[in-house]
Amino acid sequence: MIVKALVTLMGLICVIIVSTISFALMQDIVDPTTGRRVQDKEARTYGVIGFAISAAIVFGLYWYLF
Repeated sequence: MIVKALVTLMGLICVIIVSTISFALMQDIVDPTTGRRVQDKEARTYGVIGFAISAAIVFGLYWYLF
């Protein structure tokens, strides 16, 4: 029971961290001098991969718990 609680806690912490970093990567870059927004396609790709990893962690936790 304690092991399941620890695995769940660590999994949720990992999901929160990875999702936050992925969301930050998917934001547009703002040039401070001109105020223009620039899309970074590589960072957006990494953000989508991060969200896929978060989904895999959640699916793994669900499979482990139930």
